[in-house]
Amino acid sequence: MAGVAFLETVEQAIARPDDEWRSRAATHAEGRTSAQFLAEADDELIGSLTVFVRRAGIPDYLDRVPEVDLPTVVGVYVSPSGRGLGVIDTLLAAASEWATERGHRELTLDVHESNAAAIGAYQRAGFVVGSEIIVESGRELSMVKQLPARNPG
Repeated sequence: MAGVAFLETVEQAIARPDDEWRSRAATHAEGRTSAQFLAEADDELIGSLTVFVRRAGIPDYLDRVPEVDLPTVVGVYVSPSGRGLGVIDTLLAAASEWATERGHRELTLDVHESNAAAIGAYQRAGFVVGSEIIVESGRELSMVKQLPARNPG
């Protein structure tokens, strides 16, 4: 599933220089427009996801143009040793909280139609299918989660 979910193969990812990975981590360190969330157990990285804000009026990675700034979850991964422990639920809750704190009313993500486990986890977290788009590898489901209004207190 990695080639579909991450838009690259494991081999392509491994071939990237360490400096590129460091740069990506620095870019997505928690900030106003992006954050990366990690899950660890016994000093082992067992899960991660990144959320970034797609800018209104600017085409995204699938050539969609959002009407408003739209936080989007990407790069979701839970290691085999982290599966079944609620790691994905915790990571998605953190992404939802991050987006809510910044005043966003929706959180989005895309998932390939063949990734049933991910779709189930996203639905459990409150995401629903909003639309779909045909890509080279098949059908991508665009899922959206409605977020509560930010508490002004």
